[in-house]
Amino acid sequence: MRSFQPLLWCLVVLFCAAASCTRSTPSNEQAGPSPADVRSGNNIDISALVGRNIDQVRRTLGRPQEEGQTIGAEPTKDQMRATKGEDWINTFDYRGSTIVVTFNARTRKVRDLVLVGTDEEELMRRGQLSLVSTDYVVLPVNNPTAPTKITGVRVVARK
Repeated sequence: MRSFQPLLWCLVVLFCAAASCTRSTPSNEQAGPSPADVRSGNNIDISALVGRNIDQVRRTLGRPQEEGQTIGAEPTKDQMRATKGEDWINTFDYRGSTIVVTFNARTRKVRDLVLVGTDEEELMRRGQLSLVSTDYVVLPVNNPTAPTKITGVRVVARK
């Protein structure tokens, strides 16, 4: 169980930071990226991944970084018993961005996606995300050591 402690601690910090969000949406904020942003090669359509299962996400983003490591892309039988498959993480490097996906290994359902970075506007543009979407909610992930800064944006399905 000791090998799970750093992973669980990291999850708790991420979720607590996301829960402390107080950002409000300005009334003049645009609903989506401009056509020039969409044509850029570094964009990722995170909104298209919302509501998908982990297997569909992997088909889009490729192999997770955890493959072949102690805490792998899928839990072992012992890890599955210890965690019940809940809150398993896969990390992806895709088009120059890091995306952390939390999912239930038993049901395969994705709980949230975190696009890692420090510039919220750039992350919103790069992820082709909108603060006024009816399909998902975007929350900043605050940096625990510098609460006025972020370490990414978290995307959670509304349904």
